[in-house]
Amino acid sequence: MNRTVALIAAGVFAAFVLISNTFFVVDQTKQAIILQFGQQQTVINRVGADAPGLYMKVPFVQNVVFFEKRNIGFTLAEQLIVGSDQERLVVDAFARYRIIDPLRFYQQATFEERGQQRLETILESVLRQRLGAARTDEIISSRRAELMRAIAKQMDAEARGLGVQVIDVRIRQADLVPQVQERVFERMRTERQRVAAEIRADGERQKVVIIAEATEKSQKTKGEGDARRSELFAGSYGKDPEFAGFYRSMQAYEKSMPAGTRMIVPPDGEFFRYMRDKDGVRR
Repeated sequence: MNRTVALIAAGVFAAFVLISNTFFVVDQTKQAIILQFGQQQTVINRVGADAPGLYMKVPFVQNVVFFEKRNIGFTLAEQLIVGSDQERLVVDAFARYRIIDPLRFYQQATFEERGQQRLETILESVLRQRLGAARTDEIISSRRAELMRAIAKQMDAEARGLGVQVIDVRIRQADLVPQVQERVFERMRTERQRVAAEIRADGERQKVVIIAEATEKSQKTKGEGDARRSELFAGSYGKDPEFAGFYRSMQAYEKSMPAGTRMIVPPDGEFFRYMRDKDGVRR
């Protein structure tokens, strides 16, 4: 009886081992390579060919290697970068990638950890090459986005040999080493002040030009108005000489006698003839 139980238990165990070495599940977040004696045979559920599920392999002859199908990210340790202006920066960055060719990735790296180490080396090299050709102010602010795009593009081109697509590269921080921060910031402030002074000077020049043009235009308009007024007066004077005399006398009164002026003149003088009579007739 004990021998029968032992045989059944051994049979169950053997069946379990056989089944577990025959069937395997590929999750939707993974992609798999079936290997036979270390040689790649089949790729399952690779990027762009969704086929997760239950699969079979030849037990004890074939084995399965799984790789991540989702995007993977890593952070590069801080790097000391020397810019084209010989200023030193402490830079750290991160990258996101995915394995798009599992066979090539397996051939080149075998394991995900080793593949990531290769990518870290590539990113470090590209960072030094690209940032080393840029000034520190460009890295910190003015060309940062442009530089990141160039770094991502170059890294992607080099990582394709690993069967990897680089999705994004970001510089998380780029700081001057403490010894040179104040000196560089002072230089940047001086440059900004110079630009601000040029803008103010240009504004003053524009102001002078605008005022001069406005003054010229106003004088021209005033001259045209005066000419038109003289033309109208001349026409009016020709039609009514008496009115012209009256109008000129009123103007003379206004100009010669400001408010509060005291004058002693003979009442029958010619100057005030319109004060005595509306027609200006001496009586």
